[in-house]
Amino acid sequence: DLVRSRGLGDVYKRQGNVSIPKFGTGTTTGWVAENAALPTGDMSFDSVTLTPKHAGGITEMSRQLLQQSSPDIEALVRADLSFMLAQAIDSALILGGGANQPAGVLSTVGIQTSSLGTLTWANVLAMLQKLDISNATAANIVASMKVKSKLQGTLKAAGIAGYLMEGGKVADLPAYFSNQVPEKAGAPATGRVIAGDWSQVMLGIWSEIDILVNPFAETAYGKGNVLVRAMSTVDIAVRHPEAFVVADDVTI
Repeated sequence: DLVRSRGLGDVYKRQGNVSIPKFGTGTTTGWVAENAALPTGDMSFDSVTLTPKHAGGITEMSRQLLQQSSPDIEALVRADLSFMLAQAIDSALILGGGANQPAGVLSTVGIQTSSLGTLTWANVLAMLQKLDISNATAANIVASMKVKSKLQGTLKAAGIAGYLMEGGKVADLPAYFSNQVPEKAGAPATGRVIAGDWSQVMLGIWSEIDILVNPFAETAYGKGNVLVRAMSTVDIAVRHPEAFVVADDVTI
Protein backbone atom coordinates (compact mmCIF):
# COMPACT_ATOMS: atom_id res chain seq x y z
CA ASP A 1 0.00 0.00 0.00
CA LEU A 2 0.99 3.64 -0.14
CA VAL A 3 2.12 3.70 3.48
CA ARG A 4 4.81 1.12 2.79
CA SER A 5 5.74 2.47 -0.64
CA ARG A 6 6.25 5.98 0.67
CA GLY A 7 8.69 4.85 3.35
CA LEU A 8 6.84 5.90 6.49
CA GLY A 9 8.89 7.01 9.48
CA ASP A 10 8.73 5.73 13.04
CA VAL A 11 5.77 3.63 14.15
CA TYR A 12 5.01 3.72 17.86
CA LYS A 13 2.77 1.33 19.78
CA ARG A 14 1.80 2.94 23.08
CA GLN A 15 -0.76 3.10 25.88
CA GLY A 16 -0.62 6.71 27.04
CA ASN A 17 -0.01 9.89 25.05
CA VAL A 18 3.51 10.09 23.65
CA SER A 19 5.63 13.21 23.14
CA ILE A 20 8.39 12.91 20.54
CA PRO A 21 11.27 15.41 20.75
CA LYS A 22 12.46 17.20 17.65
CA PHE A 23 15.47 19.43 17.12
CA GLY A 24 14.92 23.11 17.82
CA THR A 25 18.10 25.15 17.80
CA GLY A 26 21.68 23.96 18.11
CA THR A 27 25.09 24.87 19.31
CA THR A 28 27.14 27.69 17.82
CA THR A 29 30.37 27.07 15.95
CA GLY A 30 32.96 29.48 14.66
CA TRP A 31 36.60 30.09 13.88
CA VAL A 32 38.82 31.24 16.70
CA ALA A 33 42.40 32.29 17.23
CA GLU A 34 44.93 30.16 19.07
CA ASN A 35 44.04 29.89 22.78
CA ALA A 36 40.76 31.82 22.26
CA ALA A 37 37.52 30.52 23.73
CA LEU A 38 35.12 28.67 21.48
CA PRO A 39 31.63 30.14 21.08
CA THR A 40 29.03 28.47 23.28
CA GLY A 41 25.37 27.74 22.78
CA ASP A 42 22.66 25.55 24.23
CA MET A 43 20.70 23.00 22.26
CA SER A 44 16.93 23.30 22.52
CA PHE A 45 14.22 20.86 21.54
CA ASP A 46 10.60 21.14 20.52
CA SER A 47 8.23 18.19 20.57
CA VAL A 48 5.27 16.69 18.77
CA THR A 49 2.60 14.81 20.69
CA LEU A 50 0.61 11.78 19.59
CA THR A 51 -2.88 11.46 21.11
CA PRO A 52 -5.28 8.56 20.44
CA LYS A 53 -7.74 9.03 17.57
CA HIS A 54 -10.36 6.37 16.84
CA ALA A 55 -11.69 5.03 13.54
CA GLY A 56 -14.07 2.15 12.99
CA GLY A 57 -17.21 0.75 11.51
CA ILE A 58 -19.93 -1.83 12.01
CA THR A 59 -21.33 -4.29 9.51
CA GLU A 60 -24.34 -6.56 9.90
CA MET A 61 -24.36 -10.15 8.66
CA SER A 62 -27.76 -11.67 8.00
CA ARG A 63 -28.87 -15.03 9.35
CA GLN A 64 -29.24 -16.41 5.82
CA LEU A 65 -25.76 -15.27 4.87
CA LEU A 66 -24.31 -17.03 7.90
CA GLN A 67 -26.24 -20.23 7.17
CA GLN A 68 -25.51 -20.46 3.47
CA SER A 69 -21.91 -19.28 3.38
CA SER A 70 -18.80 -21.33 3.95
CA PRO A 71 -16.60 -20.64 7.00
CA ASP A 72 -14.62 -18.32 4.71
CA ILE A 73 -17.26 -15.61 5.22
CA GLU A 74 -15.69 -14.69 8.56
CA ALA A 75 -12.28 -14.25 6.96
CA LEU A 76 -13.87 -12.22 4.15
CA VAL A 77 -15.61 -9.88 6.59
CA ARG A 78 -12.42 -9.47 8.64
CA ALA A 79 -10.38 -8.73 5.51
CA ASP A 80 -12.94 -6.20 4.26
CA LEU A 81 -13.11 -4.35 7.57
CA SER A 82 -9.31 -4.38 7.89
CA PHE A 83 -8.97 -2.98 4.37
CA MET A 84 -11.45 -0.17 5.08
CA LEU A 85 -9.59 0.81 8.25
CA ALA A 86 -6.25 0.71 6.42
CA GLN A 87 -7.71 3.07 3.81
CA ALA A 88 -8.93 5.42 6.53
CA ILE A 89 -5.49 5.54 8.15
CA ASP A 90 -3.74 5.99 4.80
CA SER A 91 -6.11 8.83 3.92
CA ALA A 92 -5.44 10.49 7.28
CA LEU A 93 -1.68 10.20 6.71
CA ILE A 94 -2.04 12.19 3.50
CA LEU A 95 -4.76 14.70 4.44
CA GLY A 96 -6.65 14.15 7.69
CA GLY A 97 -7.41 17.21 9.77
CA GLY A 98 -11.18 16.67 9.87
CA ALA A 99 -13.34 16.26 12.95
CA ASN A 100 -11.77 13.67 15.29
CA GLN A 101 -9.11 12.83 12.67
CA PRO A 102 -5.32 12.96 12.95
CA ALA A 103 -3.65 15.76 11.01
CA GLY A 104 -1.91 14.36 7.94
CA VAL A 105 0.77 15.92 5.79
CA LEU A 106 -1.57 18.22 3.83
CA SER A 107 -3.18 19.47 7.08
CA THR A 108 0.11 20.12 8.89
CA VAL A 109 1.04 23.74 9.49
CA GLY A 110 4.48 24.59 8.11
CA ILE A 111 4.70 22.38 5.02
CA GLN A 112 6.20 24.16 2.04
CA THR A 113 4.16 25.09 -1.02
CA SER A 114 4.99 25.44 -4.68
CA SER A 115 3.17 25.97 -7.95
CA LEU A 116 2.74 23.61 -10.87
CA GLY A 117 -0.13 25.54 -12.41
CA THR A 118 2.17 25.83 -15.39
CA LEU A 119 3.45 22.28 -15.66
CA THR A 120 7.05 22.63 -16.82
CA TRP A 121 10.36 20.96 -16.08
CA ALA A 122 11.68 24.22 -14.61
CA ASN A 123 8.77 24.43 -12.16
CA VAL A 124 9.21 20.79 -11.11
CA LEU A 125 12.88 21.48 -10.38
CA ALA A 126 11.99 24.68 -8.52
CA MET A 127 9.57 22.70 -6.37
CA LEU A 128 12.22 20.12 -5.45
CA GLN A 129 14.80 22.84 -4.88
CA LYS A 130 12.77 24.06 -1.91
CA LEU A 131 13.54 20.78 -0.16
CA ASP A 132 17.24 21.10 -0.99
CA ILE A 133 17.32 24.56 0.56
CA SER A 134 15.72 23.13 3.72
CA ASN A 135 18.30 20.31 3.85
CA ALA A 136 15.52 17.78 3.22
CA THR A 137 15.58 14.93 0.74
CA ALA A 138 12.51 13.79 -1.18
CA ALA A 139 11.90 10.06 -1.01
CA ASN A 140 9.33 10.08 -3.80
CA ILE A 141 6.50 11.89 -5.52
CA VAL A 142 2.92 11.19 -4.42
CA ALA A 143 0.03 12.64 -6.43
CA SER A 144 -3.65 12.34 -7.24
CA MET A 145 -4.66 9.98 -10.04
CA LYS A 146 -5.45 12.52 -12.75
CA VAL A 147 -2.03 14.09 -12.33
CA LYS A 148 -0.46 10.87 -13.62
CA SER A 149 -1.57 11.31 -17.22
CA LYS A 150 -0.58 14.99 -17.12
CA LEU A 151 2.97 14.12 -16.08
CA GLN A 152 3.19 11.28 -18.60
CA GLY A 153 1.94 13.43 -21.45
CA THR A 154 3.78 16.71 -20.81
CA LEU A 155 7.14 17.28 -22.50
CA LYS A 156 9.83 18.73 -20.26
CA ALA A 157 10.47 21.78 -22.43
CA ALA A 158 11.45 22.83 -25.90
CA GLY A 159 14.93 21.53 -26.59
CA ILE A 160 14.86 19.11 -23.63
CA ALA A 161 14.13 15.51 -24.60
CA GLY A 162 11.60 13.43 -22.69
CA TYR A 163 8.45 13.78 -20.61
CA LEU A 164 8.09 14.98 -17.04
CA MET A 165 7.41 11.38 -15.97
CA GLU A 166 9.23 8.49 -17.56
CA GLY A 167 9.70 4.93 -16.33
CA GLY A 168 7.57 5.60 -13.27
CA LYS A 169 9.85 8.42 -12.10
CA VAL A 170 9.75 12.20 -11.94
CA ALA A 171 13.17 13.88 -11.71
CA ASP A 172 14.62 10.44 -10.82
CA LEU A 173 12.17 10.10 -7.90
CA PRO A 174 9.72 7.16 -7.77
CA ALA A 175 6.19 8.40 -8.43
CA TYR A 176 3.05 6.95 -6.80
CA PHE A 177 -0.55 7.85 -7.58
CA SER A 178 -3.70 7.20 -5.59
CA ASN A 179 -7.27 8.35 -5.13
CA GLN A 180 -6.27 8.71 -1.47
CA VAL A 181 -4.60 11.97 -2.52
CA PRO A 182 -7.61 14.29 -2.81
CA GLU A 183 -7.97 16.89 -5.50
CA LYS A 184 -8.23 20.48 -4.36
CA ALA A 185 -11.86 21.53 -4.57
CA GLY A 186 -12.64 24.42 -6.88
CA ALA A 187 -14.16 25.39 -10.19
CA PRO A 188 -12.46 23.51 -11.67
CA ALA A 189 -10.78 21.17 -9.20
CA THR A 190 -6.99 20.89 -9.41
CA GLY A 191 -4.57 18.07 -8.77
CA ARG A 192 -2.08 17.78 -5.93
CA VAL A 193 1.59 16.73 -6.01
CA ILE A 194 3.49 15.96 -2.79
CA ALA A 195 7.25 15.63 -2.62
CA GLY A 196 9.00 14.97 0.63
CA ASP A 197 10.67 12.77 3.20
CA TRP A 198 8.04 10.38 4.54
CA SER A 199 10.40 9.17 7.26
CA GLN A 200 9.42 12.41 9.03
CA VAL A 201 5.82 11.14 9.40
CA MET A 202 5.21 9.29 12.67
CA LEU A 203 2.38 6.83 13.19
CA GLY A 204 1.37 6.08 16.77
CA ILE A 205 -0.65 2.89 17.23
CA TRP A 206 -2.66 2.12 20.34
CA SER A 207 -4.73 -0.56 18.60
CA GLU A 208 -4.04 -1.75 15.04
CA ILE A 209 -7.43 -3.40 14.57
CA ASP A 210 -9.94 -4.79 17.06
CA ILE A 211 -12.75 -6.93 15.67
CA LEU A 212 -15.66 -7.86 17.94
CA VAL A 213 -18.68 -9.98 17.05
CA ASN A 214 -21.97 -9.20 18.80
CA PRO A 215 -24.91 -11.60 18.23
CA PHE A 216 -27.00 -9.92 20.94
CA ALA A 217 -27.42 -6.35 19.69
CA GLU A 218 -31.15 -5.68 20.03
CA THR A 219 -32.06 -4.66 16.48
CA ALA A 220 -29.85 -7.28 14.80
CA TYR A 221 -30.88 -9.97 17.31
CA GLY A 222 -34.55 -9.41 16.50
CA LYS A 223 -33.80 -10.34 12.86
CA GLY A 224 -31.49 -13.23 13.66
CA ASN A 225 -28.51 -11.24 12.45
CA VAL A 226 -25.03 -10.62 13.87
CA LEU A 227 -23.09 -7.38 14.14
CA VAL A 228 -19.35 -7.18 13.57
CA ARG A 229 -17.47 -4.11 14.79
CA ALA A 230 -13.95 -3.08 13.81
CA MET A 231 -11.96 -0.25 15.42
CA SER A 232 -8.45 1.10 15.24
CA THR A 233 -6.80 3.73 17.45
CA VAL A 234 -3.88 5.72 16.04
CA ASP A 235 -2.44 9.18 15.68
CA ILE A 236 -0.17 10.87 13.15
CA ALA A 237 2.38 13.64 13.44
CA VAL A 238 4.94 15.22 11.13
CA ARG A 239 8.23 15.80 12.94
CA HIS A 240 9.62 18.36 10.47
CA PRO A 241 6.94 19.93 8.21
CA GLU A 242 9.57 21.66 6.08
CA ALA A 243 10.55 18.21 4.79
CA PHE A 244 7.49 18.36 2.50
CA VAL A 245 6.57 20.59 -0.41
CA VAL A 246 3.12 20.50 -2.01
CA ALA A 247 1.73 21.88 -5.26
CA ASP A 248 -2.07 21.87 -5.36
CA ASP A 249 -2.76 23.76 -8.59
CA VAL A 250 -2.09 21.19 -11.32
CA THR A 251 -4.62 21.63 -14.11
CA ILE A 252 -6.52 18.37 -14.61
